[in-house]
Amino acid sequence: MSDNPKITVIIPAHNVGLFLPDCLDSIIGQSFTDWELIVADDGSTDNTGEILNKYAATDNRIRVIYTSGKGVSAARNACMKESRGKYIAFIDADDRIKTDYLDALYSHAMLSNADITQCSFFYSYENGKLVSDPNRIEAVYDKPETILHAYFRGQYGDITTSVWAKLFKTDTFKDIWFDIGLRVYEDAYYVFQCCKRAKKVCCFDSQLYYYYQHGASTTHLHITEIWRDYYTLYDRQIKEFRNERLIRKNVERRESETGLWLIRSMMLQGKKKEIWEIRKKLLGITGHVLFSKTPFHIKIKLVMLALMPYLYMAILKKKLVCETSVFV
Repeated sequence: MSDNPKITVIIPAHNVGLFLPDCLDSIIGQSFTDWELIVADDGSTDNTGEILNKYAATDNRIRVIYTSGKGVSAARNACMKESRGKYIAFIDADDRIKTDYLDALYSHAMLSNADITQCSFFYSYENGKLVSDPNRIEAVYDKPETILHAYFRGQYGDITTSVWAKLFKTDTFKDIWFDIGLRVYEDAYYVFQCCKRAKKVCCFDSQLYYYYQHGASTTHLHITEIWRDYYTLYDRQIKEFRNERLIRKNVERRESETGLWLIRSMMLQGKKKEIWEIRKKLLGITGHVLFSKTPFHIKIKLVMLALMPYLYMAILKKKLVCETSVFV
């Protein structure tokens, strides 16, 4: 193994024994070979540790560290401190990558001299179904304002809020860390911080990453306890860009779409108190969103939620019952 590999791959792992072998195999099978893999076993109680030790024993490019259940942000930070690569690639332990993933990202990074290089992805479902990234894009952003506008455009951004499907130049971002106080959207805040620092971002539309959708995913668990962390991020961003009208409106649009999704999630969990608390937060930005370029169907939902909340809840509940009955 090289003392100075071109790419450090970082994986936080917590009780992912069911998915981890596929993820690790997809990394070992890369056509690009000058990499190191650092995996943080974050207090796993299943067979995650055994799997990691087995793989590390057969490939000296793989290192395992232990973070004792401190959370995904602390796990990633610990891996970054051990990193020796010129670039860093983050992969989630329940996802996998195509054979040419690292090669394509590295080649584009070299050709463009980008600080952040991004490819496209598939949503991968338990039944084997693949759904293309709806926002595939081919672009180079080389000005601070265009980079930030690309990050804030739409619900997920042209420069997406996820850390996976990207390559980060280590020297550019060596003092930027994940916020251990955020239990959700921590990757969005990290990418946001990096976009403020980056001088060039290269996006290409090859679909090389498989983003696995399943019931055990972090984004599907414990929303009741952590949903306020979404608003911590939005509050920070609105405060930072309060004098930049277009960016602020894009943040408010993203906040409104997240709020509507959260209300849906809370209804599925029967959390009435949280539903009304989220509605109250949405009321504070509804007026701003109505006079923005937010999609019309989002505006209609916000108006109904503001003026006819019980009717909105009844319609949503009926829709959820119909959706659920399909799988019964």
